[in-house]
Amino acid sequence: MSGKDERYYQAFMQHNYISRRGLLRGLFSGGQKAQRQAQREVYRRAAARPPQALPEPLFVQRCTGCGDCITVCPYGLISVQQNKAQINIDFSACDMCAQCTQACATGALSPTQSFHTGFIPHVNHLCIRQKGDNCPFCENACPSKAISFDTVYHKLQLNLSACNGCGECQISCPHHYIELVLS
Repeated sequence: MSGKDERYYQAFMQHNYISRRGLLRGLFSGGQKAQRQAQREVYRRAAARPPQALPEPLFVQRCTGCGDCITVCPYGLISVQQNKAQINIDFSACDMCAQCTQACATGALSPTQSFHTGFIPHVNHLCIRQKGDNCPFCENACPSKAISFDTVYHKLQLNLSACNGCGECQISCPHHYIELVLS
């Protein structure tokens, strides 16, 4: 026998007492955390959208895939995939001209939304500027001045609040060390 009797377990339970409030707080805080995570997932873009797109749930609801934005894009960056407008910045950058917003009759693109495509640049570790060579192409090309170089740590710095995902940095990099990824 282990020598643990009823008195041992009573003392153990009194020492490890959980109040009703503590129990409920523990149960509900887990639910709140799961709810916050689910809300973040809902607003994550499924694909890169044209500038001034509504938040993803509203955009998906309103965009009919009519193609009006495609016909007015001066660079041919917009296409329709799965009946929703997407922007592709592989061969040319978006100059945020807002012609797609003006052409959108469904309201999926709205002038009240910020100019952002949903892309953010990711700089490869092989970037020659970060290796010590002088290569100012991406910094000079960025119209919003969201890219700067930290001379102390020899790293490119990205100001996410200034970046609009236009793709100028990717297009201007002669070595193809910048990739646009969904934010």
